[in-house]
Amino acid sequence: MKMSDSGTPKEIIIPIPSGHIAGKVWNEGGIPFVGLHGWMDNAGTWDKLAPLLPKNVSLISIDLPGHGLSSHRPSGTSHHFSNLLLVIERVVQHFGLSEVNLLAHSMSSGASILYAGTFPEKVKKVIMIDLIKPISVDATDQPLKTAQGIGDLLALESKIGRLPPRYEFNDMVDKMVKSYGDSLSEEAAKILLKRGSTKHADGLYSFNYDPQLKARNIFGMTFEQQKAFANRIQCELLLIKCSNGPLYESMEMYNEMLSIYEKKAKKYIYKIVEGSHHVHLNNAEIVAPILCEFMQNNDSLVS
Repeated sequence: MKMSDSGTPKEIIIPIPSGHIAGKVWNEGGIPFVGLHGWMDNAGTWDKLAPLLPKNVSLISIDLPGHGLSSHRPSGTSHHFSNLLLVIERVVQHFGLSEVNLLAHSMSSGASILYAGTFPEKVKKVIMIDLIKPISVDATDQPLKTAQGIGDLLALESKIGRLPPRYEFNDMVDKMVKSYGDSLSEEAAKILLKRGSTKHADGLYSFNYDPQLKARNIFGMTFEQQKAFANRIQCELLLIKCSNGPLYESMEMYNEMLSIYEKKAKKYIYKIVEGSHHVHLNNAEIVAPILCEFMQNNDSLVS
């Protein structure tokens, strides 16, 4: 298949029962990698990195439901982390992929490793940026966390129908940079806001995200469950950890999961790079050579 200009992504819409998944494809017709972003981000997260990837790689970058230009979840429906696996599978089936490669950041890195354990025969390569494993919950803590999640969702439901706040664009950029701490540059925030905001007739802007995203999960996964998924992976795995990125759980847990990856992955590479949680967007040139080398190893690439 003839490949398109890698510098000009093609916008896509994937129909789903609750609406649609929006996204864009860089270098259509190449070896497919599904690009998956972090919580409250969108498909723009790969805008700086995509042009630096190998010319024979096609990046299918999507807005997860409730993010960017994708449809929001139906009102009153709770979010479960495992829903992301269903989203990945919808994308895989939409493009008719019998095998798939995944490029993921943060939250979606966790979803990708779980997907690789769910469908080990499908997944050939996984690239995880700045998340070692999904955040787990202790079984004894789950009842309280369930109560909190239900409370969050019902409180957010009471605001359904209200118009979202509007801001001057520069104020929106400042608000976003501050809310991300030291992770996001001003330029990176502006990139994410291309898909993450809407300009209104009065010249002001509002955020596009689904407010329900701010509700905590009603059910989480235990570490034992996560290890069961990790023990099933057969893919090649590249895990990039950022020097200034967040750590959500104990190093004991992380080291145990890294040990599983090393034993089970067909090929395993772990790299620590200088940068913040959004290094791939702030400083794409830092991670691009690592990704390109991993992607160009054709032992398990699918076309």
